[in-house]
Order: sequence, then C-alpha cells, then structure tokens
Amino acid sequence: MKEYKLDNGWIASKKDAQSAILHVLPIPNSLFRKEQFVEIPDVIFRDIELGEIRVKELFRKHKLHDFIFQWESRKPTSSPKYQNTPTKFYGKGFLAVDEINEYYLIYELSRHGGGHRRIPITKIIYQEARTGKYSISDLFKKYDLYHLDIPENDIKE
Repeated sequence: MKEYKLDNGWIASKKDAQSAILHVLPIPNSLFRKEQFVEIPDVIFRDIELGEIRVKELFRKHKLHDFIFQWESRKPTSSPKYQNTPTKFYGKGFLAVDEINEYYLIYELSRHGGGHRRIPITKIIYQEARTGKYSISDLFKKYDLYHLDIPENDIKE
C-alpha cells in the first residue's frame, strides 16, 4: 500500500488496483469537523505521489472540496477494511502488534500535526486488545497505561 501524509496531517493511500482514499482528519475551527474516508480520483493521487502535499494547492488544482464534502447525490465511502493477522490486530483506534514476543500498541495522536505513538505492553494486554471488546481509551483506563503516553514513545516519521 502506498501512503502519503499531506501538509495538514490528512493521509492519501492506495492499495494496488483499488481506489485511492483520502483520510480526512478533523481540524479545529474549520469546516472539517469529522473524520471521514473519501474516495479520490487517481489523477489527484498521482499528483500527491509526485510530491504535491499542499492541501491548499490540491483544492485549487483539483477542486478537492467536491470530493470531501459528500453532496446529497454521493454516498460516503466507508473506512478501509484492514486485515488482522496472527501478529497484528486493528482495534478501535489502535493497532496491537506482536514483534517476536515484544508487544506494542500503536495509535494516532490527536495533537496538531498528528503523528503516531508506540507503547510497550504485556502479552496479557495484547491478548485482551485482540478480543475487540476495548477501544484505546478503555485499554488505557483498565491497565493504567497513562505513564507510557509520553513523547519519547512517538514514532519518528
């Protein structure tokens, strides 16, 4: 899968022959107040692949707003379905991974500029996360993981 981060934190991705998807993240004090996944034409994705990551320019050049705002005649695109494996589980707001008996939770940060954080967890927490019963906040509460939610655990991109 090819994935590109735009200058405002939104993510454009495309998997093989599937349609390109723009992951629109909420931006405080703007028209973009809710998270959504929007199908975008290949011509826009190609422009992003070639290095155009400025959202303002994509709006100007491709009328991106026509794809982001779901007018009445267009049905919303659902979020992409991720494939769980024996070593990866896509939960509610997190990814739980087993890297040869070292376990981690990976989640997206809500701060300006986005980013991801990767925190070490125990095998028990990993197994509990894989049940699908818990969101990232539920896991933090149940296992008191707040002390691990620190910038030192940020994934450097």
